[in-house]
Amino acid sequence: MDNLVKLVGLNIKEIRKIKKMTQEELAEKSGLQTSYLAGVERGDRNITLQTLEKIVLGLEVSPSYIFNFERLDTNERHFEKEELSLLLFNLIENKNEGEIRLLLNIGKEIFSTYGHK
Repeated sequence: MDNLVKLVGLNIKEIRKIKKMTQEELAEKSGLQTSYLAGVERGDRNITLQTLEKIVLGLEVSPSYIFNFERLDTNERHFEKEELSLLLFNLIENKNEGEIRLLLNIGKEIFSTYGHK
């Protein structure tokens, strides 16, 4: 579960940056302390749904937007295997069956060509 806490925190940070907000601005709009928000963004704090709601309102986004991890740059950060698995699942969960089969076949081809470790 710590992986999800980390991904949500990184996503909150990324959304905040996209909206050109400082931590101080978001903290004020959310009614939170800046140091607390910093801990959330680092994934150090396992927040309640009430706190998440405050952050969502401060960012002016829908709650589902916080759980859409497509905007996270997987090449820029170090992610563990479990986090990468969550990111991959998030990427494909809204795709249709044909698109998922295509991705599966591409993955199989890549692993057979470059060897599976």
